[in-house]
Amino acid sequence: MTAAIYARVSTSEQTTESQVESLRSYCLSRGLGEPAVFRDDGISGVRDNRPQLDALRERIRRGEVSTVVVTKIDRLGRSVGMVLRFWDEAEAAGVRVVVTEQGIDTSTPAGRLMRTMLAAVAEFERELILERTALGIARARAAGKRFGRPPKYSDADREEILRRLSNGDSSRVVSSALKIPAGTVRWMWREARAESPPRPGLPRVLRDT
Repeated sequence: MTAAIYARVSTSEQTTESQVESLRSYCLSRGLGEPAVFRDDGISGVRDNRPQLDALRERIRRGEVSTVVVTKIDRLGRSVGMVLRFWDEAEAAGVRVVVTEQGIDTSTPAGRLMRTMLAAVAEFERELILERTALGIARARAAGKRFGRPPKYSDADREEILRRLSNGDSSRVVSSALKIPAGTVRWMWREARAESPPRPGLPRVLRDT
């Protein structure tokens, strides 16, 4: 059996080189030998299935790995459940997990406690990022910025769609008549209703049949 290092970055603008160099040095300095290298470049830690992480898991299942070394806990995953699933798989196979920059070694009682605590912190940090993103979008909407698919059709097409729908035609009928996807027809109608308050004579529910 051999040691294995796992490195990951989320975007194509980043590189795993520094992680790999640091982890290789760690293994060599501690007598773990030349490690097998697994790296996922440009893949989010939100994804549980990643090509190189899956390959590492397979090596673990085959009993070919003694120790897994990563720089930070969030390289393995960005949720408590994801990280703990990996650790459970490793523990079941008798594999030690070491997180170099956070002082975690799952072969010790302190390390097993810290793994749960730090995994919780990683998930908490991700929730904060999502919350800040949602707040930013809300502020942008309040300032008048529009989100959604850009229109692919002319103003004349849009006016004809809205005219037909206002006259009571269903989205499917309009779609068939104008050769425009029904989803686009419904989207244009929702956009029009968002831009102005309902007017007498306009149907409140967009029918599909």
